[in-house]
Amino acid sequence: MNSTPVTIGESFGWLHHADGDRGVVMCASIGYEGLCAHQSWRVLADRLAAAGLPTLRFDYPGEGDSLGDPADPAIVDAWREQIRLAVRWMREVIGVREVALVGLRLGATLAAEVGGVERLAQIAPVVKGSSYLRELKMMARVLAASGATPEASIAAATSGDDIHLEGFTINQPMAAAVKRIDLTRLEAAPAQRVLVLHDPAAKPAPDYLQRLQSLGAAVETRELLDYRALTPAPMPPPPPLEDLDAVVAFASEGAGAALTARPPQGALATEHFIERGVVFGEHRQLAGVLCLPRGKPKMTVLMLDTGANHHIGCGRSTVDFARALTRLGFASLRMDTLGIGDSAVVENGPRAALYDAARAEDVSAALDFLEMRGLENVTLYGVCSGAALALYAALADARVKTLALANLQVFGKVEGEEREKLLEMGFAATHTYVSKAMSARAWARVANGEVSLGKLVDIASALLRRKASALAGALAQRLGLAHGKAREARANFSKLAARGVRILMLHGDHDVGREVMDVCFGPDARFLRHLPNVEIDVIDGADHALSSALSREALLEKMSFFLQAAARDADPGRDNHRAMASALTMATLGAFTLMTNLE
Repeated sequence: MNSTPVTIGESFGWLHHADGDRGVVMCASIGYEGLCAHQSWRVLADRLAAAGLPTLRFDYPGEGDSLGDPADPAIVDAWREQIRLAVRWMREVIGVREVALVGLRLGATLAAEVGGVERLAQIAPVVKGSSYLRELKMMARVLAASGATPEASIAAATSGDDIHLEGFTINQPMAAAVKRIDLTRLEAAPAQRVLVLHDPAAKPAPDYLQRLQSLGAAVETRELLDYRALTPAPMPPPPPLEDLDAVVAFASEGAGAALTARPPQGALATEHFIERGVVFGEHRQLAGVLCLPRGKPKMTVLMLDTGANHHIGCGRSTVDFARALTRLGFASLRMDTLGIGDSAVVENGPRAALYDAARAEDVSAALDFLEMRGLENVTLYGVCSGAALALYAALADARVKTLALANLQVFGKVEGEEREKLLEMGFAATHTYVSKAMSARAWARVANGEVSLGKLVDIASALLRRKASALAGALAQRLGLAHGKAREARANFSKLAARGVRILMLHGDHDVGREVMDVCFGPDARFLRHLPNVEIDVIDGADHALSSALSREALLEKMSFFLQAAARDADPGRDNHRAMASALTMATLGAFTLMTNLE
């Protein structure tokens, strides 16, 4: 990969190298929008660099892998200041003569407010913050309605003044700062030339374009050909290459060649941890963030991607989890597998990587990387598809001794049509889908055209297949047989048990993985419970990605106990030394007390 992880102040970023006299600073959208657009954003950075433009994409304070508190009342001002720092860094450290800002949604808006550059490309900019907040509230309600417990989720998503979007929160101070945004009142032209790309269904605000022109900017507009590809979705479509190339053409027009600096890799540090971006693997195609506690690590947790989300996790949950573990003495590597996030791009994008057993070799490459740094006692941790990859890797690599699998839905390999159906099907339990299908709300959405009747039929068919599988499993259990997937699942976990692998299985109480587990292992996962070193637990009220505040708190508690026990088993001498030291301390205190009493 032709990129280097860098730090600018408290922000983490990636510099995509090129020798050119015009640099690009990319201003992403925030929260859930930014997470879903990450793959397209990464592809755009690669294409800008390939056009001869050194390109920086970075995380705002309190976002992504950066430091900072997202609950800081002044966080929006901190985002603006970070854009200024990034522009200055490109000029002074990288050595470019000109800078172009490229922004998406709210990032495009912040870029216009900061300005001070030669060119600005805005993709679907937010012109007025009040309208944007209404969009986010509507999005929060729609996403909550698709969850396992829609009524409770909708109430929680828009309760009070906060907006909750898949683990990301727009709190009241942030919302108030966003609400004050109005690009029609810009006081200065952000750049000499401005390109505004807009959704065909929503023409750019004429008063904003007139404002830019009145301030002396030369303004171009263009319809986005595939705006849908940049909007939030659980499985984002492929990047809109024609739209991205339009941005590249605008940003690179008239740019010249020039030697630029190659900055050293940076690190972010607090009193509890040190973090740095890393690139590894045979061809340096894999990327991640290594998080080390200040003291010697007891153990390392290798954190795998959930679905198409890159290594920060939904709601930035993986970042928070990794940093919380350092307080308990645990290191971690949150990595992207090939085709996802900051690792090398592959054909068909993230979708090609999910539930692909061949990606176990990426996990083995990460284990090699950690071994070279003396971090050999490693626990694999994943949620949903990440848990499946952890299972595949444990079966393929005998170095794996500890597994933490959350909301795992498959217990063996899935291929072809079965894999596609798994990617299309939701994550809730059967009774949740049935109750939603029978609700008046669902049929109203069909009548309004929001949901096609064909989609309901597809879901019903999938549920029937699921139920048939469960009935077949129950019959096989009564006959003392293990059928199909159950046979493979039992063989896989028996193999791990024979190797002495310690396993924690976690599921949300409404997650379909619990049903599949019972199909494969008998009622209440009876077969698994009879295996040594297997723990099974349930998190009540958890969302599938474990991104809600409730889910995170429960996960940290359960994982802490599990990891502490695994660390003790891996290094019994540590406890012996600690017990001896404790005994000596108690004996000394006892002797001191006795002498004091005698005196």
